[in-house]
Amino acid sequence: MSRRQTVGIVVLGLIVVLGAFLRFYQLGAFSSGNAYYAATVQSMLTSWRNFFFVSFEPGGSVTVDKPPLGFWVQAASAYALGVNGFALALPQALAGVLSIPLVYALVKRQFSVWAGLLAALVLAITPVTVSTERNNTIDGLLLFVLLLAAWAFLRAVRKGRLRDLFLGAFLVGLGFNIKMLQAFLPLPAFYALYLFGAPHSWRKRLLHLGLATVVLIAVSLSWAVAVDLTPPENRPYVGSSDNNTMMELITGHNGLRRLMPMMPGSSTGNAGQSMRPPSGGPPGQPQGAPPPPASGRQPGRFQPNQPPQGPSGSPGPGNPRSAEVGEAGALRLFRAPLVTEAGWLLPLALLGIPLILVVLGWQWPPSDKHLALLLWSGWLLPETIYFSFTSGLFHAYYLIMLGPPLAALVGATAWAVWQVSHKHRWLGWSLLAVLTGGTLALQAITLQSYPDYATWVMAAAIVVWLIGMGLQAWRRQPWLRKAATTLVLLSVMVAPLTWSALTTFNTHPNVALPRAGPGTAQSASPNMPDTLPRAQQRLLAYLLDNTEPEDYLVATLNARQAAPFILATGRSMLTFGGFTGSDNVVDADQLAQMVADGELRFVLTNQELGRQKREIGAWLANNCTTVTIPGVTQQARRTPLSGAAGPAAILYDCGNH
Repeated sequence: MSRRQTVGIVVLGLIVVLGAFLRFYQLGAFSSGNAYYAATVQSMLTSWRNFFFVSFEPGGSVTVDKPPLGFWVQAASAYALGVNGFALALPQALAGVLSIPLVYALVKRQFSVWAGLLAALVLAITPVTVSTERNNTIDGLLLFVLLLAAWAFLRAVRKGRLRDLFLGAFLVGLGFNIKMLQAFLPLPAFYALYLFGAPHSWRKRLLHLGLATVVLIAVSLSWAVAVDLTPPENRPYVGSSDNNTMMELITGHNGLRRLMPMMPGSSTGNAGQSMRPPSGGPPGQPQGAPPPPASGRQPGRFQPNQPPQGPSGSPGPGNPRSAEVGEAGALRLFRAPLVTEAGWLLPLALLGIPLILVVLGWQWPPSDKHLALLLWSGWLLPETIYFSFTSGLFHAYYLIMLGPPLAALVGATAWAVWQVSHKHRWLGWSLLAVLTGGTLALQAITLQSYPDYATWVMAAAIVVWLIGMGLQAWRRQPWLRKAATTLVLLSVMVAPLTWSALTTFNTHPNVALPRAGPGTAQSASPNMPDTLPRAQQRLLAYLLDNTEPEDYLVATLNARQAAPFILATGRSMLTFGGFTGSDNVVDADQLAQMVADGELRFVLTNQELGRQKREIGAWLANNCTTVTIPGVTQQARRTPLSGAAGPAAILYDCGNH
């Protein structure tokens, strides 16, 4: 092994250690993460049925609003280590760390060891990757699978083997079973890579891509088809769907509603809002379908009825997300609130694309570097446009999808600048100054909103930048000029590294909607804590004393109310409105039948019930009594039992008659 290779391995090792520290330090120390997802994993461990269908609650009444693979991995981790914050976040943190050397390997082969190391460092310190991979959201695992798919597609082009192409399609299909259509965002780049780079005739390339598409669809839809072919009475209701089918969830809540504003009559569930008070979107009115027969029912295990014909009702108040993702427009990713997630180095990557293209020049058939540019720019540019202009449903942590192409293009841009400098020293110096100076300018503007950090962060970055630019202009030795260029590039990484470190050391993270940067107790997630507030503890004690272990502990309107009790007890919890209360899991007649069968006694709800489930609300008012628990219900009239801002809780007793 040469000295250069040894140095490269050592530097890569240090980068991986840095990335691992940012992701693993006090991992899961503050909570179990997003309670909606955490409760799902706990419920999955109660039976193989719940495991397969990714049931949100142990009674199997409704599924989580995502496909299974990411939660299957989390469930395996929780089975070995227990249901806790570390076990639930571990798969994502591991995936994030493994992605770092994978990006290095890809960029190293395409450009150089130096470029690969820079790409690995960028991915290791991109704030949105750190915040998301420290959480039990499943996007970090998706990203790792997509990077493996990119490796497979590149191998298919290089080797010309159909099996490698099939492997790439298979991996993207696995990604679909982690986060559905989000996995398809880089797919056009993957297909274009094979179409323009495979060593076959055009006809054979198209034929191969057609066959790969068959593999892709078969893998992607395998679980969804299995769910939809299962009779509705033998499986949970498909959470956040309008008609109790996975296909509608794919095209609806996890499809069209990610592209356009939510329309009246649509289900509004979303995991990112999991512990926030339900707001926005239309109420899902209960339907008049007859209740299922009582015979054959397992105590405490609800078997959903046939799907309703469709929701009805008038739209509720709007739910603008501008506070989280900003207003749609060309500058959305370059200004608050999203710029601190993935925008620190975005100008360098975007401006580097035409520079790389000029340095490479025209060549047909395209070289490996041309194909690399096609892959990474074809991954980054469409996603940048989508996240900039979409008015549909998305959250800030979705920008983790920009991580790999952003990192790769920063490394490739450094390679291109060095190629120019090698031939035209002062032109290369000028390009480096413009690219990095413009990036530093954006970072300085961004940090103006954070005076506690702006002065020293920018001072450190500018000092490193000046030293690097000075050495690059003064010294003629190639190795020292490359070291100086590296210093200049490291200067633009001071701000994102600082932001990632602040993310890692944040003791008040938003675990429902992961965000990068510093946090305060006031800005922390309204997600449920692992330790129940006193009012909830008293309520829970009352419910445990007055219900049988095999029955439902309580029914709730939505997952926000149910999740903390599932995590605390592992008991069945009927969420008759699904995620936010808009699903049609059960109607009033079905609820009445469950009460009559002795499966359910208590219903915990709030004032939102009258807006979202009017028939159920009317039935409760006419057939049940409100429960007075000293020190709890009186407090609940002023402060919600959830411990978060929202309507006061009301407990109905429907079985004491």
